[in-house]
Amino acid sequence: MISFAPFRKLIQERNISTYYLRNKCGEHNLDSKTIQRLMNDESVSTYTINALCNILDCDVSDIMEFSSDKENTSDT
Repeated sequence: MISFAPFRKLIQERNISTYYLRNKCGEHNLDSKTIQRLMNDESVSTYTINALCNILDCDVSDIMEFSSDKENTSDT
């Protein structure tokens, strides 16, 4: 599963508002639906990931993380 928890933490630490992401990023502005998808750990395009890295001047690993979908099960 891909999680955008690092993104949420990063914008909180930097005091970056969703208004800023929607309206103040020039060619990289994100729409409100895209921001909502990020907040809910839903899929986004690689274009969006690229835009976030440019806006936040960060690496991909600073905005998303991967964890396996496999659940540990025990034989009972």
